[in-house]
Amino acid sequence: MLLLFKVVLLVALIVWPMAIISAYQYGRLGRLLLRLDKKKTGTESDLPPLSIIIAAHNQAPALRRHLPVILNQDYDRFEVIVIDMASTDETKSVLERLELQYANLRHTHTPASARDISIARLALTLGFRSAANEWVVITHPDCEPISSLWLSRIGEAISAPKHFIQSTLLASPEMVLGMARYDEQRSSWLDYKTGFYRLWNTMATAQHVLNGHAAVRADACNLAFRKSYFLEHGGFAEAQDLKAGAEELLVNHTSTPYNTALLLAPSAMVIQDRVSSEQTWAMQRLFYAETRRHQHHAHLYRLEQSWRQLLPWLVAFALVLPLFVCCAFLFMEMEPIETRSIIILIVVLFLLIIIYTITKLISFNTTTRALGCRSYYLSLLLLEFQLPLQNLSARISRRFTSQNNFRKKFI
Repeated sequence: MLLLFKVVLLVALIVWPMAIISAYQYGRLGRLLLRLDKKKTGTESDLPPLSIIIAAHNQAPALRRHLPVILNQDYDRFEVIVIDMASTDETKSVLERLELQYANLRHTHTPASARDISIARLALTLGFRSAANEWVVITHPDCEPISSLWLSRIGEAISAPKHFIQSTLLASPEMVLGMARYDEQRSSWLDYKTGFYRLWNTMATAQHVLNGHAAVRADACNLAFRKSYFLEHGGFAEAQDLKAGAEELLVNHTSTPYNTALLLAPSAMVIQDRVSSEQTWAMQRLFYAETRRHQHHAHLYRLEQSWRQLLPWLVAFALVLPLFVCCAFLFMEMEPIETRSIIILIVVLFLLIIIYTITKLISFNTTTRALGCRSYYLSLLLLEFQLPLQNLSARISRRFTSQNNFRKKFI
């Protein structure tokens, strides 16, 4: 029994420092955001003109609701180009009516005869080629900026990236990675899951870039890219027939530690309409599982994220499970010295678990508050346990899904 006591205590003292460091890292992005989201010193004349491109398919209600918010941005020089991907609803009439109100809005469409290339990739390529300005901002029809400073913050990140992130590696960016979250007006369990999943990936992506690596992922709802750099690298030439993941793979295939800026400013966030159903969310994760297969320079990133995802399970087996087992031992007949040892072990394990949990909740909610997201309390622990299972489920589903579902010209 004393040997078991020593083994359990040793394992706990090995696992706990790693767990507490990981828990503290949850707050890194939040602390950085709170420090950097200040009024910038650049003037409007220093900021570059921007072209915003939006690829839309049968999303007339979303365009009617969100596009005016984008068009009313507090920024002098910008245009908005909407590419209609063969919509059969009122998309065209909505765009025509808005064009009468806003001189900086125009739209085009993808040709119906397009073959051997994803329509989404073709639409974005048309948007890049139609853009009148060197810097192109990509977002989605169901998104809107959290504030009127969205484009100003993007312009500042382009002209003075070190105002947002202290880095000696970056002088002039070729791409700017922004942040996005889901609309949180409702609070169903699906909203909690999708919101946490996206926030967790945002934090993982940001930390990887902050550590001096090329970007592996990007949020397709809030991304700025230099037009000449896009054309120089052939646009979406790689994996051009994939249905989804165009923006993520564009960043993944062209990002380096020296050309990628993080837009670390809560006022530059974009809010996307909430996920409508479990089936829709499952389909999103399934398509990312396919996109993941085409990523470059992702080995270190995947190793880091796998470790972070599995750490809560390791804590459960190294701290929580032994705690319950020790409590069960108290009801058994043992020598007094063994009983004292078990009580000491229970107290130590309980304190380690409490300190770890409190540190994690405080750190994680530091980031959620900085981003303007909802706070997570004990639900965070359950969501962490689900995360690796959800990713594993998506990868297994991908293996049993025909490749034809991920390719060709379908939306």
